[in-house]
Amino acid sequence: MIGAQALVAFQLSNGTMRAYTSQITSYGTNLPEGKLQYDVSNLSATYASGEIIIYATLALPINTDTINQVWQVGPVSSDNPGQHATDSANTNSKGTLNLLSGQSASGGGNSRVRNRNIHGVLCAISWGILMPLGVIIARYLKVFKSADPAWFYLHITCQTSAYIIGLAGWAIGIKLGNQSTSVEYTPHRIIGIFVFVLGTLQVFALLLRPNKDHKFRFHWNIYHRGFGYLVIILAIINIFKGFNILNPDKKWKNAYIGVISVLAINALWLEAYTWYVVLKRRKSISVEKTPQGVNGANGYGAGPTHAV
Repeated sequence: MIGAQALVAFQLSNGTMRAYTSQITSYGTNLPEGKLQYDVSNLSATYASGEIIIYATLALPINTDTINQVWQVGPVSSDNPGQHATDSANTNSKGTLNLLSGQSASGGGNSRVRNRNIHGVLCAISWGILMPLGVIIARYLKVFKSADPAWFYLHITCQTSAYIIGLAGWAIGIKLGNQSTSVEYTPHRIIGIFVFVLGTLQVFALLLRPNKDHKFRFHWNIYHRGFGYLVIILAIINIFKGFNILNPDKKWKNAYIGVISVLAINALWLEAYTWYVVLKRRKSISVEKTPQGVNGANGYGAGPTHAV
């Protein structure tokens, strides 16, 4: 876990035990030796009956009565520790320890982990699913006259719901960001803030939407569509960055990939079909506007006639 102040111990190939401290600053770390944020003394380890026990004296900050703790076991190759597995049993190996009472609580009850999961679910549903669905509704249903004005209300409902849910997820993300000092999450935070700002501008753009015959409607359409597509692209990129941070079971990432793939496939065939409808409609209108009998078919456009 990034940010953990780790006590590391393993058995060397010669049978002796090695114990040291290491700050974990990234995923995939090889646990390099280094000082912790607090003093550690009398560090040692023993190995017996398949178990490694670490002994140490920790000098914690004053007035510290509760600490978070994590524990892991991983492979050792050529006297170097490797990355541990990421199954649910590993990711749930965490808890809190009350130093005054000696009581500990372990498992998935960590509020920060819950908040991260809630943040991820809300943002994936709002920015990553509902927003693209709303765009698909607006772009393709409005081509059909029978869907007017239903497509508009469906689009507004979808995008408004996405924004409200996304706002809740974004607020949780801001809180999580304030609790973390890791710079590894900085790109995810920056993109998230940018997506929220653009999404908010889209909401205000809806309130300021000019009438269809207004001279600024053309420019408003360019702005609204351009920012809308940009929000969706950045949101999907950021959701996958979030997956890398949360590192959930692969089934969740695969499920989201499946949903996005279905939306993309539907958008592709709808794009082709709507172009077919539009071109066919334009051709029909063009034929209706063409005068009958041009080039003398029924006298219009033909030369003067006279009796001989």
